[in-house]
Amino acid sequence: QQAASNVLVAVGQRFINKVMEEVLTKFQPGILPHYFVLQTFANLSVSNVFGMVPFLNSILGTMLPMLGMAKQDHMKSVFCYGKVFLDFSVAAAILGMFFGLV
Repeated sequence: QQAASNVLVAVGQRFINKVMEEVLTKFQPGILPHYFVLQTFANLSVSNVFGMVPFLNSILGTMLPMLGMAKQDHMKSVFCYGKVFLDFSVAAAILGMFFGLV
């Protein structure tokens, strides 16, 4: 599963829309996602910061209501990990727009 996540991140550096189209099918509101789905989102947000920006609203909108569903420590940690790196994407995008990089 880690290897599959790494492949998706590598492919997502070039084809973010196709990767996100597939990964978002595994990320449904009200259903706790698999650990590696969240980790893939986090790693994609670091490897392709600006490519992830269009997807942040739907990811965060789905993710935040599910935070209370995470009962096991490994799920709590991956939610935090994902949230930190998704926030990093938001900050980087804002700075990029401010400095004219986008």
